[in-house]
Amino acid sequence: MIVGMHKRYGTLMTGGRRVAGVAFLLTLLMAQMTLSSVRQSAAFDETYHLVSGYAYLHTGSPRLSWEHPPVPQVLAALPLLRKALAPFPTEHPGWQAGNAEAFVDDYLWVDNAAIAPTLIEAGRVSLMMLTAVFGLALFAALFTLVGEPAAWIGLTLFTFDPNIIANGRIIGNDLAVAGFMFVAVWRLGMYFRRPTLPNLLLTGLAVGLAISSKLTAAFLGPVFLLLAFIYPTANQRISESANGRIPNPESRITNYGLRILALMGMALVAAVTVWAVFGFEVGPLHEGGFSVPAPTYLRGLPRMFQRVARGTPTFLLGRASDTGWWYYFILTFLLKTPLPTLLLMGIGLARALRNWRETALWWLPAGLYLLIASGSTLQIGYRYILPTLIFGIALAASGFPTWPRGRWQRIALAVLGLWLAVDAAYVFPDHLAYSNALAGGPDNTWRHFADMNVDWGMDLLALREYIAAHPEENVYLAYFGSAYPSAYGVTARLLPGFSRLLSGPEYAGFNPYTPEPGTYAISATSLHLGLLYEGRDLYAFFRTREPDARAGRSILIYRVTYPPETPIVRAVVIGAPVWQQTPETLGLSAGQRLIAKWAGAGAIVLPANGLARFVVQAAVPDTEAVRAAIADGDARSALANIPVGEATTPGGQVVTLPARFEGGPALVGWTLDTAQVAPGETLRLITCWRIEEPLTPPLSVFVHLIDAQGRPLAQWDGWPVATSGLESGDGVVLEHPITLPADIPPGHYPLQIGLYRPPNGARFPVLGEDRLLLSEIVIQ
Repeated sequence: MIVGMHKRYGTLMTGGRRVAGVAFLLTLLMAQMTLSSVRQSAAFDETYHLVSGYAYLHTGSPRLSWEHPPVPQVLAALPLLRKALAPFPTEHPGWQAGNAEAFVDDYLWVDNAAIAPTLIEAGRVSLMMLTAVFGLALFAALFTLVGEPAAWIGLTLFTFDPNIIANGRIIGNDLAVAGFMFVAVWRLGMYFRRPTLPNLLLTGLAVGLAISSKLTAAFLGPVFLLLAFIYPTANQRISESANGRIPNPESRITNYGLRILALMGMALVAAVTVWAVFGFEVGPLHEGGFSVPAPTYLRGLPRMFQRVARGTPTFLLGRASDTGWWYYFILTFLLKTPLPTLLLMGIGLARALRNWRETALWWLPAGLYLLIASGSTLQIGYRYILPTLIFGIALAASGFPTWPRGRWQRIALAVLGLWLAVDAAYVFPDHLAYSNALAGGPDNTWRHFADMNVDWGMDLLALREYIAAHPEENVYLAYFGSAYPSAYGVTARLLPGFSRLLSGPEYAGFNPYTPEPGTYAISATSLHLGLLYEGRDLYAFFRTREPDARAGRSILIYRVTYPPETPIVRAVVIGAPVWQQTPETLGLSAGQRLIAKWAGAGAIVLPANGLARFVVQAAVPDTEAVRAAIADGDARSALANIPVGEATTPGGQVVTLPARFEGGPALVGWTLDTAQVAPGETLRLITCWRIEEPLTPPLSVFVHLIDAQGRPLAQWDGWPVATSGLESGDGVVLEHPITLPADIPPGHYPLQIGLYRPPNGARFPVLGEDRLLLSEIVIQ
C-alpha cells in the first residue's frame, strides 16, 4: 500500500486494516456473483464466448474470435482444459468456415449436452475473479488520485451494483472491456503525474488488453487524445497551488508534445499486445492479399461496424423500434443505475466543476462513451454502457477526497450505502433484471425493457422449478436464449423464439390469435419483440394480459382457457406460416376461437370436426378427395371415403388397415401411382393418416425402398405437418416422392413405412413391430 500520502488523501486506516476491509468487500462481491450464478441458466452469448475461447486454447486458432477478441473468452475457457469434453470436431463445416454461430451451438448443446450447464458455471469463475480485480483497481485508482474516503465509497458502489454483479458473472466481454478501459485511463493519469517508462508500458498494456477484449475499446483513442490536452500538466498544477506561480507557456507546449509522443509509444505497446493475444498470427486479410499481423482481428473491424450499422430491434417503455432512439441509453442509464449511485454522481459532478481538468479522468470517458453509444443503432442493453457506469462510479466517489465533517452528512452517506446493499439483496439472484424505483423496481423491469436489460435466457432454472410445482399444467415455452431448455431439465413444448424453433412445422403452425388452451411461458423479449427480425406481434395475444405467475423476473406465465360456449372456426393453411396470415384471411372474427392446422408442400390436413377455410399457398397431394375437401370446405366426406388398404408385418402377417402406431397416428390407407418404374424415375406414394390423440413433436415418417438384406436404396423422410391444431379424428394426407437410383438393378423391391422420433431415431411400435411393408415395387 502507498504510504506517506499527502494529507488531502485523508488516510484512515493502517495497512492491515485497509487490506482486510478491501478483502471483505471483494469477498462480498464474489459471494453475490457466485451464489447467483448457480441459480441462473446460460445467458445468450455465453455459449459463443465459452466455446470460442476453448477452441483457441485447444487448437491455437483464433478463427472463431473475429467478431469478439479472445481475452475474456480464453480466461473463461481455462477451467475447461481440465474437463472431459467431447472430441473437438475440426471437420465441422462451421469450424472450417470460421462460423461461430454454426459451430458452437452443436459442440456445446449437442456434443457436450450432458455437462453443458456445468461447463457454463465453470467458465464464469475466471471472469468473476477478473471483476474482483477491477474492483481492486478502482479502489487503487481512487486511493492514489483522489483520496482514501473516495476509494472506500467507490469500492462500495462497485460491490453492490446489480449491473456489475450481473455482468461480472456472465461469460462475455462487456464488463472485461469496461474494466480494462478504466485501468488504461487510470494508468494514463498516473503517467501524466509521473511520466516514467513503467507507467507508459502499463498504460499501453491495459489499452491492448481492452482492445483484445472488445473492438469498441478503440474508443480509448479519442479519449486519450483529449485527456492529453485537458489533464493538467505539472506547470498547471503549480499555478493552481497556494504559491500562485504562473506556468511557462513554452514549457506547457513542450509537455503537450511529449504527451503526444508518449501516446504513440502506448499505441505501439497496445498493438504488440493485441498481436500477442492473437498468437502473433500473420496472414492475408483476404484470399490473394498480402500478409499482415493479426488478420483475424483486422477482418473483424469492418464486420463490427456493419453489425453496429445494421442494428437490432429494441424495446423501451412500451415502444418497439428497429433503429432505437437518441435517448435510449440515457433513459436506460437513469432507470437501471441504482439511485444512491446517481445521487452521488450528481454530487461528484457538481464538485468536479471546480476542478474539471483533474476530474476529466472520470467525467470525460463516462460522458463521451454515453454520447457515442446514444448515436448507435445497436441499442439493446445496459451492458453496452458499462464503461459509463464504472467511470461514473469513480466520478461519484471523487466528490469525497475527505470524509464529510457534518454528522448528518455522514449519516446520509451511510443511508445511501445501506440503500444500495438492500437493493442488491432484493433483486438477488436476478441482477440482470434490476431497475431502480423510478422504473418501478426489478419486479416491473420486464414492462419497460427487453433483451439483455431483463431477459437474456437466464431463467430456465426458475422455469424448471415452476413446472415441477405445477406438474398438471401443459407448458408451452417461447424462449429467448441460446441454451437448450432440455439441458436444464425443462420439459415444455417450444414455441417460435429467438434463437430456438426458427423453422419447421411447429414454427409455421403457431396460432398467434387464439393459442391452444394451456400454460404459456413467454420470455419478456419474445413478448415485446416476437422473433426480433420477423413476426414482431407473434405474442401480441399476451401483451394485454396480466401474467398469472412468473419464473424468475424474465419469463412470464399465462394460463389460457376459453369458455365452453366460445364459437370455433377452423382454418387449414398450406405453405406460408399461420402467423403470417391476417385474421380476415383465416376467417376469424372477434369473440371466436380459431383452430389453425398447418401443412407444408405435399401435405394437407382434413378436419374431422367441422367446416374449415382452406388457405392454399403451396402444392397439395393431388387426389379427388383432397380437391373436393378444398372446394367444399368440408373434409368429412373425404375422410369417410379414404380407401382402406392392406400392409404386412416384416414377418409376413397381413394387416388390415388402419394400423395404430403407439404414441402416434394411425395409418389408414395408401395409394401408388404405379407399381412398375424404371431406374432414375420417381415413385409417387400417397399415405393417409388419422389422428388418434394429441401428438408430441418431433416425429417423422420414413418410407424406404429396400433390398433383400433390408438396406434402404431410396427413401423419403418427414412429417411436414404441425402437431398443434390437430384434433382427434383429423386426417393427414402426405405425398412421398421417392426418386430411384439410376443404377438400381431390375427386380422386386419391398416398400416399408414407419414412424420415428428425431433426432435419436427411436421408432414407434406398430402391432409389436417397428415398421410395416406396403407393397413390392417392380423395377423394369
